[in-house]
Amino acid sequence: MASTKSTRSDGTDNPVMDDIAERTARIRAELAALGEALAGAGALKAGVAREAAENRVDEVLRSGERLVADMSGQFSSAEKKVVANVREHPLQSLGIAVAAGFLAALLMRR
Repeated sequence: MASTKSTRSDGTDNPVMDDIAERTARIRAELAALGEALAGAGALKAGVAREAAENRVDEVLRSGERLVADMSGQFSSAEKKVVANVREHPLQSLGIAVAAGFLAALLMRR
């Protein structure tokens, strides 16, 4: 820490003030560098968070697609069973459909 003598604008020599000014300038430079480093780290964390969110969204979409495929298969199987049951027992199926329609009409009327 060399203290250099310099003449202030008012013409007086003050090595202590010069040393403080020099240290203040170094601290300001270090704070600016630290701010830039923190901004870079924040951007990096934001990028990592965005990538993690995108991965999670992709995972949820794939899971949803699998669920839709499974449900589609189950509905197709149930539809085949209903069609087979209606063909085996047409009068019973007609009676159940009429009863369900009658109940739905009663409930909607109220």
